[in-house]
Amino acid sequence: MTMLDGRLQAAADFVTPGGAAVDVGTDHGYLPVYLVESGRVKRALAADINSQPLESARKNIAEAGLEDQIGVLQTDGLDGIDLEQFTDVILAGMGGMLIAEILERRMPLDGFNLILQPMTQAPFLRRWLCEKGFQILAETPAQAAGKVYAIINARYDGQMRECSELFAHVGKIPEKLRDPEKGTEALLYLRTLRHKLEIIALGMSQSERDPGGADRYRQLAEQIQKIEEGRE
Repeated sequence: MTMLDGRLQAAADFVTPGGAAVDVGTDHGYLPVYLVESGRVKRALAADINSQPLESARKNIAEAGLEDQIGVLQTDGLDGIDLEQFTDVILAGMGGMLIAEILERRMPLDGFNLILQPMTQAPFLRRWLCEKGFQILAETPAQAAGKVYAIINARYDGQMRECSELFAHVGKIPEKLRDPEKGTEALLYLRTLRHKLEIIALGMSQSERDPGGADRYRQLAEQIQKIEEGRE
């Protein structure tokens, strides 16, 4: 059985049991191989814009004997993919802005279970989802290579939502603070985020261009600290 790191395992856990998944930016194809091997999905598509990782994915798929259940496609995002064959769309391991751009080109994506894992720019992605009519159903934190990330489960329902500055940054991660399995990672996610915001605030306070902008980030960091301490 293929072993996944915490980040990809968390993404796999959001996939619809018995469905069919397309993994965009598949890299070595570990996720689709795991999903089929484990019986989580019946079939999958490994897609990537670059040929080199796809060759690695083909090799891993062949070694697992899953060529009949996992397709391989070199394409830009979701371009050219017949999505009617799939229940789930996974975009993991890329920036939040790129994830939004890929989804934008295939809007509205009604009826699909979306699993999104931004390596950076998570606040941008959450804002985009809220503004474009996607509901963020759940989020979970996960660690990989010494860092902690948010994995977002979303679905299109056409309802535009307000997205506060706080929600854009923390999403639904605070809901996991008391989770026996994910509480420690949720706290680490929030502390890491708060630390980054405090550094930004300090830098802006020392900047001649926008010294007043530091208050915004300082207040946001304070809000997150209250959540950590269970006061919000």
